[in-house]
Amino acid sequence: MERLIQLFLTLFIVHSFCGVIAQNDNLGVKKIVIDPGHGGKDPGTLGTGRYQQAEKDVVLDVSIMLGKYLESEFDDIEVIYTRDSDKFIKLSQRTRIANEAQADLFISIHCDAFRDKAVHGSSTYVMGMHKNESNLNVAIRENSSILMENDYDLEYEGFNPSEPESYIALSMYQADYISNSLLLASKIQNQFRSRVNRKDRGVKQAGFLVLSRATMPSVLIELGFLTNNSEEDFLNSQKGKVYMASAIFRAIKEYKTTIDALVLDVQSNQPKNTENQLFFSVQFLTSSSQVNMEDLNINQKELIHEFIDGTLYKYSYGKVVTQNEIQSLKEQLVLYGFHDCFPIAILNGEKMSMSDALSNLK
Repeated sequence: MERLIQLFLTLFIVHSFCGVIAQNDNLGVKKIVIDPGHGGKDPGTLGTGRYQQAEKDVVLDVSIMLGKYLESEFDDIEVIYTRDSDKFIKLSQRTRIANEAQADLFISIHCDAFRDKAVHGSSTYVMGMHKNESNLNVAIRENSSILMENDYDLEYEGFNPSEPESYIALSMYQADYISNSLLLASKIQNQFRSRVNRKDRGVKQAGFLVLSRATMPSVLIELGFLTNNSEEDFLNSQKGKVYMASAIFRAIKEYKTTIDALVLDVQSNQPKNTENQLFFSVQFLTSSSQVNMEDLNINQKELIHEFIDGTLYKYSYGKVVTQNEIQSLKEQLVLYGFHDCFPIAILNGEKMSMSDALSNLK
């Protein structure tokens, strides 16, 4: 059944490539943001109390190991951490880091907890509407981290992590990336089950704030239950951390192989834009399908640029040549209702890193 599910998801992604015109050589899985949950004043779950390490410590260790595995295996992958030490990071800042980096994957790593100490196993979540109370409770627990933020009511526009009604609108986020997210999630669970002998609690959906604003395929991993004695022992051990990090690494490797192969297939049949000019624009929208420009609430539609990045259509606004003009574009987009926007650089019709673009201006 697992193999059939992965085959279906792969075929679904292949179908989404049909008719795509690639305009960017820097495609596939090139940049991964790893997000160790909690941190600093937010310890996450404390487990049974038998260990000094809390959830924030376990997931940081696993995250750093995962990043090192990826960097050692792939020369073409850049790894970015939302935190690499014991510090508190707002949930909104975590996805902002990924969006501004124009990452290809966002992976948030956590540990689970439950009042029944017999409950154990690993699960991987993607963004969506919870199917049962158990999934909702996990989302409520993880989202409650915002209560430690001073301005959470304004930052999250009145979202209340303890009110089930708040999750209805939240569940509609990440719809454009669901097929890719599910593919990665299924590969992670397969690795946990087959290679680490973890109880497979399955791929699930729930409304996680940390995933909701990410403009790329995203998953939230629950390594296991620190409230279960055996699982807490395993996850606090060096062996356990190595095994879990290695399992996630293998899943990402499989996912990258699938996505990169599809991208290369598309690129081989697509023309390139040879416009010889460096300019800045502000990305404001990503979609798995082409957007009708007339549906966008933007007056000057001639300033909208459409380009394709892997399986996704991405849209930016404006065409300026200096840094000072970028802020003006962002302010215009906010007035149009696009709050999560960020600057990008385009050279010869292809996106390039902002740091390289700014160096070219010097």
